[in-house]
Amino acid sequence: MIDRLDAKQMAKRLALHVPRLRDRLGARYPYLHTPAQLAYLCACLDLTREVPGSVVEAGAFQGNTTLFLNRHMTTEGIEKPYWALDTFSGFLDDDLDGEVARGQDRGHYRGMFAGNDQRWFDYVIRRAGVSRVRSVATDVGAFDFTRTAPIAFCLVDVVLYQPVRRALPHIWDALAPGGIIVVDDYHADDSGAFSGAGQAYHEFAEERGIEPRRLHREFGLLMKGPAVLEDPVALLRRRPATAAEPATARDAARHTA
Repeated sequence: MIDRLDAKQMAKRLALHVPRLRDRLGARYPYLHTPAQLAYLCACLDLTREVPGSVVEAGAFQGNTTLFLNRHMTTEGIEKPYWALDTFSGFLDDDLDGEVARGQDRGHYRGMFAGNDQRWFDYVIRRAGVSRVRSVATDVGAFDFTRTAPIAFCLVDVVLYQPVRRALPHIWDALAPGGIIVVDDYHADDSGAFSGAGQAYHEFAEERGIEPRRLHREFGLLMKGPAVLEDPVALLRRRPATAAEPATARDAARHTA
């Protein structure tokens, strides 16, 4: 009788000779963020540990980053409500019209993130044993962020100009003192197909008198409080370590450039 381990070994050997199987098996990197970016997000969670409020992921897609950050929260004993917001159906037509109005080609975005499903997202989260996550199918640009207030940390990862531009003032208003917002897709190229989030971030920062900060190639930073222009990792590096402080917070600061 072939046990399960032998069956897996046989399947892998067979897959080496069958391209379709070979492409589906084996380790893959499932994240849209780089390792340094993920470490930075963990550092933000560590820094806002004592800030009252929820964690909000605006643009959760299939849940890979959601699971990563929640594993960090569980490991480090950070217990906060976690909101995962997404259309779970791809970009909205109105937001794509906004990109066309900005001079972008609608074809750039065809089919992106469309193969998503909220029920599958919820299943993946439950399967991982995570119970703090609440998913909401919504237009992030029209979402009522008073439902999530106060917010300790928010990752904004919705790519396009309109939803980011509409959401940021409301996220900021709901942000607790000492809270952090990270806006993804803040690219150095300010005119490309995926420059919308960066433009929205720049406009918001200018309105509020905040100096824009680009970190880890694609992150725009916003902090509410006296250290509004500081890099969270720099703050973690400077803060004296204590015996009670989780090691991961120190490691994230040490290994994140």
